[in-house]
Amino acid sequence: MIGEAFQRLGLVAALTFAAPVFAQTSPSGPVVQIAPAPLPGNSVRCVFEYMSAEDRELALLLMAREIVDGGRFRKASKNVQSVDRLIEEAHQKCLDRFNWSIGRSDASTGYALTAILSEALSQALDGFGKPMAPIIDYYTVNRASLVGKSNLSQSQQDRYTGYLKDNGWEEAESAELEIAKLYLETMLLKDQAQRQFNFFGGTGRQPSRRPPIRAGKAKRGKP
Repeated sequence: MIGEAFQRLGLVAALTFAAPVFAQTSPSGPVVQIAPAPLPGNSVRCVFEYMSAEDRELALLLMAREIVDGGRFRKASKNVQSVDRLIEEAHQKCLDRFNWSIGRSDASTGYALTAILSEALSQALDGFGKPMAPIIDYYTVNRASLVGKSNLSQSQQDRYTGYLKDNGWEEAESAELEIAKLYLETMLLKDQAQRQFNFFGGTGRQPSRRPPIRAGKAKRGKP
């Protein structure tokens, strides 16, 4: 069922971006001047926001192709390499403006990749006709207990699935629930990237600092 879900994900992504986009202006009407979008700020979203809509769509389709082809997102994959190039082009624009440390660069590029996958999953769920509100509500209510996790334990998956089925997902298939789980995990990964970006300050391509050791793990008897 999971393989089928990923195939449907690729189909939804392809259909979503196959249709051409037409300008919504009348030939006889006035030309509407669209103000340029503001430049991305010095935040974890910078790389993602510097990617054009076309680049995001292309990256989404490449990721869907990788999934459909049965790949595991290895570095040797041509799909993965193409996505990496798209992300790196946007990353260089952020780096030119903000001269990030390595830690911040890693956080922002990781956020961009996760955000693209999140969009792909969102498109798939929308194509299935499943409401997104219960997923957002579950994340909001349980965020404190999920902080620091990148994937759900079996007990957490069971609670999450039960919540969805009680809130509009009664007839959901297992493949659709799996995509809903992956979508929630992308939310956790983006939250993790935000914390990483906040922690790793500095500029000039400085090495990443190690996170501070928790007090409970400090060795006794040593300064």
